[in-house]
Amino acid sequence: MKFAHLADCHLGSWSRKPELQELNVASFEYAIDSCLSERVSFVIVAGDFFDISFPTNTSVLARVFSKLRELKEASIPLYLIPGSHDFSASGSSMLRVCGAAGLCVNLMNLLESSNDGNNGKTTLKLFKDSARNLVLTGVLGLRIGMEVDVLKNIDKAEVERAVNNEKGLKIFLVHTAVTELLPSALANEHIEQISLSDLPAGFHYYAAGHIHDPIIFDGTGRGAGSGEQGAGGGEFGARGAAAYSGCIFPNNFTELASIQHGSFILADFDPASEKLSLKKQDIKLRDVISLEFDAEGKSAKEVESEILACLDGKKLGAKILLLKVSGTLSSGKPSDINFELVQKIAQKEECFSFLRNTHGLATKEFEVAVSKASSVEEIELDVVNGAFKNLDDKEKEARSDLVFSLMHLLNKEKAEDETRESFSARIVDETIKILNLEEKI
Repeated sequence: MKFAHLADCHLGSWSRKPELQELNVASFEYAIDSCLSERVSFVIVAGDFFDISFPTNTSVLARVFSKLRELKEASIPLYLIPGSHDFSASGSSMLRVCGAAGLCVNLMNLLESSNDGNNGKTTLKLFKDSARNLVLTGVLGLRIGMEVDVLKNIDKAEVERAVNNEKGLKIFLVHTAVTELLPSALANEHIEQISLSDLPAGFHYYAAGHIHDPIIFDGTGRGAGSGEQGAGGGEFGARGAAAYSGCIFPNNFTELASIQHGSFILADFDPASEKLSLKKQDIKLRDVISLEFDAEGKSAKEVESEILACLDGKKLGAKILLLKVSGTLSSGKPSDINFELVQKIAQKEECFSFLRNTHGLATKEFEVAVSKASSVEEIELDVVNGAFKNLDDKEKEARSDLVFSLMHLLNKEKAEDETRESFSARIVDETIKILNLEEKI
């Protein structure tokens, strides 16, 4: 029985770079076409299907819904959990629309609240697909890693008893940082994470999302397939294989430079032996050329000359060009570097997309502290964490959810056929719902 594991599609992202937004959607379409041609039995998405909870780009949504309909018409169900981007404190999200249209099954609806009769522990229901002899459950991703508390509060013994009484393929979906699966670059980073040992045992596969690097582990803790081996290692015990599928398409400059393209996982399960084989499938629709220059102790003109000399003879046609310049100039200002000329060269060579990163470039006369954050999301997390650092966990979670819900709301764009008045009224109505002000107005 074949199935596909996708995660971190972030559909609708790259709104300021239309050509990369198009490439993101095309990568998703490629993945679904592969699922159809491979005749998989089902597809799972381990969070962050959309980049925001309620995207409004109608052209993107039309293409996404069209592909989901193809899956449905081929009798291939899509099972998913929301990620930190999909989650909405108000409960209003595009995933809800997809579910209502019968295009997916949202496993978040299987999560039960803790109760006094269960010693305050969170219990999980199991979803059973009898036609495919399949059992699934999972836990959604939340902002600033708050899902870790939910995962650690699961009544593991109860879930293990339930899953051990079931037959067939058993899958646990999770959207968080898992210690044993972290890529080496993130092994020493201070991020909220959970160990595989904290998750209920008894599942054949732990399908993970949130980390965009593809990482595959088999049931013995050894790296499997073509994904990078995780940082943790060690025996999984009664826990089966686990993997990050990788993102469908890189979501920022740093990811484009490091992983360069998207991926997903094709899995094959043998019911007789209960063995699971995993294979990473690359989604490489465009080549990436990543150039990095150290400006430390050099003049602006020297750096410019280095960049132009490096570009001479480069074949940029139909490729993504990344240019990163960092360091402190000995003389001149960053604006003295003729980046417009670089842009013109890229256009002349019919480069597919050109991105530059000069956040780490400073001048000796005026040097500023540079944030270590590599994306807008990380900057947002830094700001919110700093603002609420003195609050207890419960209050921190509540206020953080509120802030991010309002941020996502204020990031919405006016639909093409929507008047300014109706758009403003919609924003006000959703703000009232988020702030729970209905009864006070």
